[in-house]
Amino acid sequence: MGQVVALRAPAPEMREVPESSRRVLSFDVERVLQDDVLRMAFQSIVELSGETVLGFEALARFPGEQDPSPRRWFLAADALGMRHELELAAAASSLRQLDLLPDHAFVALNVSPITAGGAGMRQLLEEVDPTRVVLEVKEDASVVEYPRYSAAIEALRDHGVRIALDDTGTGNVGLQHLLDVRPDVLKIDTEVTRDIDRDPARQAIACALGSLADRAGALSLAEGVETVEELDMLRSLGIGAAQGFLFGRPELLDA
Repeated sequence: MGQVVALRAPAPEMREVPESSRRVLSFDVERVLQDDVLRMAFQSIVELSGETVLGFEALARFPGEQDPSPRRWFLAADALGMRHELELAAAASSLRQLDLLPDHAFVALNVSPITAGGAGMRQLLEEVDPTRVVLEVKEDASVVEYPRYSAAIEALRDHGVRIALDDTGTGNVGLQHLLDVRPDVLKIDTEVTRDIDRDPARQAIACALGSLADRAGALSLAEGVETVEELDMLRSLGIGAAQGFLFGRPELLDA
């Protein structure tokens, strides 16, 4: 599988973090990697036609963390040039628990392009059934050689892995990125699904994204579904799958 060439600039958001907090975050990230204390929670992904569970998204949980969002940890790792290592640690922890999930279910891993296309991910995938793995890849402004990125994605597909494109519909996913990746799963962002039953504009966006997914032979997957009304609207729009608190909160399997 090909390597992705990227610039490792600190995340812009870290500029807003005080220097003292950066030092604390830096220590925390290094401790997590050294002590192997990262844990993963799994949230179900449900097919809307029959409400059967298709798979689970793996979400990182860090020691002593009150806020369930792992965002600050990955921002700190990015600023340290250690995002790749932290993403690989999260992926490895998730794949170690694959046997605890139903045999038919896939596990979805959140990764950056540099991690998805790297040798470390290839090594992890050699130890599991790759057809049970979906890589959720976010657009990354640091990637400077998208043709090589596309080659890495195709190599992953040849290995049996499916590729999901995250944050679709929010403006964060560019048209070129969509064309480069040609995802197997098109994730519709929470900003689109929230209150979709009451907002014709959101309905139009979701309908367009669902149609795009259908034409591309991809699965459309709505994130952040919390109400029955949202679910009913998404189903009426022909969206293929969904996840969110309506179906269950992320849970630790090894608790």
